[in-house]
Amino acid sequence: MKVSRVKCNIRLLMESLKRDAESRTVEIPWWIRFTRWRQQSLKEGRASESQLLELNRQSLQQVDVPVGDGKQEFIHTVLGGTSNQPPLVMAPGYAAGLGFYWRNVDGLSPHFQLLAFDWLGTGLSGRPAFVAQGRQASEDFFVESLNNWRIKMGLDKFLLMGHSLGGYLSACYALKYPQHVSHLLLVCPAGVPEAPENWQSNIMQNATNTRKTLFKTFVWAWEKGVTPGSVIRTLGPLGPRLIDGYVSNRFRQHGQPLNDNEYNIFKRYFYQIIAAPGSGEYALRHLLAPGAWAHAPLEHRLHELTVPVTFIYGEEDWMQPKHAVKLCERLKEERSPKVESDLKVEIIPNAGHFVFLEQPQLFDRAVLDACASHLGEAEHQKASSGIPGAVEMSRSDDSSEWSFKADVDQASSEYAPAS
Repeated sequence: MKVSRVKCNIRLLMESLKRDAESRTVEIPWWIRFTRWRQQSLKEGRASESQLLELNRQSLQQVDVPVGDGKQEFIHTVLGGTSNQPPLVMAPGYAAGLGFYWRNVDGLSPHFQLLAFDWLGTGLSGRPAFVAQGRQASEDFFVESLNNWRIKMGLDKFLLMGHSLGGYLSACYALKYPQHVSHLLLVCPAGVPEAPENWQSNIMQNATNTRKTLFKTFVWAWEKGVTPGSVIRTLGPLGPRLIDGYVSNRFRQHGQPLNDNEYNIFKRYFYQIIAAPGSGEYALRHLLAPGAWAHAPLEHRLHELTVPVTFIYGEEDWMQPKHAVKLCERLKEERSPKVESDLKVEIIPNAGHFVFLEQPQLFDRAVLDACASHLGEAEHQKASSGIPGAVEMSRSDDSSEWSFKADVDQASSEYAPAS
């Protein structure tokens, strides 16, 4: 078994060196650039990811790990960090890629063996035809391919961190394969609460006719499987402009905005992964209803979770961390926390849904705190020294309010989102 793993690792290393060379020499002939409908290719995607990751001091390996027999059945992976430290597997969210974690590589590498991956059918992973129908089959598409990846990587047990829809899928994995997950970190996870009763009719009640029409169109498109990626691909040469505006509005507002160089590299990377052929993105309607309400909410499923879990949110995240707080309170009535960071909700000030990009230092500290029991006391103290901590969110005496207090830069912050 050890020999086969060594052979696998050598083969993956050789493939990564070849791909690394290709990513730096990619050139698209001018006649192709000016005649194709969309400016996207796998080689350009790899090149943009390489440029993004090179913003770090740490060296990383890019490999494609086969998870099936088909040509498109591979999971794109980036390896780095410290080999003798606990393995931290990092999963991106919907319409995102592992490159979204680039600002966290330098902060986490000394303390973890880092393994970031793109879900099958997304990012720079293979794009097999997505034929799954229904929620369970869609979850299995991601969960089983991730488990095949784990086997190929020779991982037995690891810390699993997932963002947004990637958090939802990571929770699904931990529920099915708890023996391989030492701690689950859910970063701004999608699909926690159950949809409010009559939420659609409540939206329509006081809306103008124009808003009603727009909302009905949105719901129809969602249920028909129209995705952000399909819109970008349809727009062809206008797609990059749309991504340009989105990145400018979404990633330069909170915390530590992208500088001009980061912005230019990141928008190219984002376009490359979202404009790639559609595959895993089509699972969206099977997993979430319009409004991002899960068909099978985690608040009804995590009662079966047998591994420690920590939630991390940005202060201004639209996913509303109060739902995770309520869930953790109910879980504490059923069982005691397994470690100090189990069943906790950490809030990072001045950050939104992409908290790891907007406040990378504070986010890294939150991850270190959540994984303290796996790092050991000495390593955790060394790693977290000098970095302000995130803060635990809890319910106040007035159950209609949610608040926290934090010591960030020697200043107290208070958080009370609308109920």
